[in-house]
Amino acid sequence: MKGYKVLLYSLTGVVSVILVLYGLNIFPTPGTDSRVFIPTALLFSQGFGLINPLYDVSVVGVATDATNAIKFNYYVPFFPMMLGTLSRFHPGIKTIFLVCSLFSISSLFLYCRILASALPAQITSPIKALAACSIVYVSTYLLPTVGRPENLTVLLVFMIYILYSKRNELNPVLYNILVCTIFAVMFASQLICFYFCFIFFVISELIHSANVIKTTLVNTVRFAAIAVLFACILSASPHGFIDTVTTIRQHSLSAMTRSDRSLHLFIHYWLFSPLNFGFIILFLLCIVFYLKGMLSRIKNIQTVPLVLISALHLMLVYGIIKFILYASPTVYNATQFILPLTIFLIANITAAPKGGLKAATTGLTLATYIGGIVVFLRVFVLFVDYKKDKKDFAAAQPIFNKYVHGGKNVYVTVNLWPLADDANDIKFFDGVRFKKDDTLVIQQMYLPFANNFLSKCTIIYDWRTEEHRKLFGIPLTNTPQGYSFTVCRVN
Repeated sequence: MKGYKVLLYSLTGVVSVILVLYGLNIFPTPGTDSRVFIPTALLFSQGFGLINPLYDVSVVGVATDATNAIKFNYYVPFFPMMLGTLSRFHPGIKTIFLVCSLFSISSLFLYCRILASALPAQITSPIKALAACSIVYVSTYLLPTVGRPENLTVLLVFMIYILYSKRNELNPVLYNILVCTIFAVMFASQLICFYFCFIFFVISELIHSANVIKTTLVNTVRFAAIAVLFACILSASPHGFIDTVTTIRQHSLSAMTRSDRSLHLFIHYWLFSPLNFGFIILFLLCIVFYLKGMLSRIKNIQTVPLVLISALHLMLVYGIIKFILYASPTVYNATQFILPLTIFLIANITAAPKGGLKAATTGLTLATYIGGIVVFLRVFVLFVDYKKDKKDFAAAQPIFNKYVHGGKNVYVTVNLWPLADDANDIKFFDGVRFKKDDTLVIQQMYLPFANNFLSKCTIIYDWRTEEHRKLFGIPLTNTPQGYSFTVCRVN
C-alpha cells in the first residue's frame, strides 16, 4: 500500500507541475467570466482599488454604479482582493494566474492526502484504478485560467470537509475559530457556495449530535460569528458594506432572470463540458449513495432533529433549483464541491458489498474518470501545440499592445483582454457595430475572420495560424488554442 500511495503523490506532483505551467503561460486562454474578476484583482494589485473597466454590469440588465466609476461592487469582493494582495510583490497578469494555479495545486495535494488516508489497507485493483484516475480527473476542474471564485472556494470547501472530519481531534476553541473564519471567507468569496456548504455542515452536525438543542444553539452562534466576520470583510473592502450589499442585490435579481437553459445546454454543461466532463454522472451517483445513507441514519432519529434535518434538505432542494438549475452554465455552483463529492463517492464504492451493483457503479465511475483523463490529455497536447505554434501569450502581448495602446478607435474581441498592458485601453468589439476607420483586433480562436468581412476591411497585420489542429491525423480542435489574431481597419 505504501508504494501505491507514492504513486498517488507522484501523479499529483506531475499534474500540479502542468497546472503551474498553465498559470505561467496563461493557458487555456481565459474565458469570458475571467474578465469579471481577474482585471479587478490586477488593478487592485497595482493600487487602483476595486474597479473593473472591462465588465459592464449593465449587460445583464442593471447598472449598479450610477457614478460611472467602474466600481467592482456587484459580487462579494474577497476573491479579487485576495488575488490582488498576494500579487503585489510583482503585479502582473502572470502573477495573478500563478497564484490561481497555487490555489489549484493546494486543493489537489490536500485531495491526494485525504484520498490516500481514506483508502483501506487492502483494496482491489479496480478501486486502485479508480483512486489514481480520480486525481487526474478532478484536476480538469482546477484549471487556473478559468478565473472565477471557484478557484478559491474549491479549496475552502475541502478545508471545511477536512476540519469536520478532524473535529474530535482538535481543540474545540481552535476548531470553531477555524470553521468560522473559513466560512466567513467563503461567504465573502462566493455566496452560493456558503449557502450549500453551511447547510450540509449543519445537517452533518445534527445527524451525529447527542444533544440537538445544544447543536442548534452552537450553529446559531457560529452563523452569527460568520455573519460578523463577513460584514467586517465587506466593510474593509474599498466600497464598504452598504454599497456592496445593495449592488449585489441589484445584480443578483437581474442575473436570476437568465434564460440560457435548455436540454441541449444542460447536456453540454453537465455532461460534455471539458471543464467538468461527466459531472452529472458523479452527481447522480452521489445523490443515490447520500439518500441511501441518510434513510438508514434517520430511522432511529427522534422527531425534533428529524424535522430540522428535513427542513434543511428542503432548503438544499430549493437551492439546487434556484441557484444551480436556473441556468445551464451555472453548473459551477455545484462543481465547486467536486473534491468532497469524489471522496464520498470512492468511499461508498469501496465499502459497497461485492456484486453486480458494485461492479456497475465502479465501471461507470471509472469510465467517467477515463473520459476526463482524455480531456485532460487533449488540453495538454493543445498546450504543447500552443507553445510550438509561437502564438502564445508572451509573443502576442507586445504585438497586441503596439496596435492597441493609445488608439482612439481601436476595438478588440473580448478574450484578448489579458494581453493589454493597461486595462483602461481596452474597448470591446461585439462583431456587429463598427464604422469607417475603426481598427479591429479579432482573435482567431473565438471569432475566426469571416471571409465576407474581408470586403469591409483592410488587413493591417495578419498574425493568424493554421485553423485545424491534429495529432497523428486525428482532429483535436477546429481552432488554434493560442492568442493569434488579425488587425484590420474598416474601409
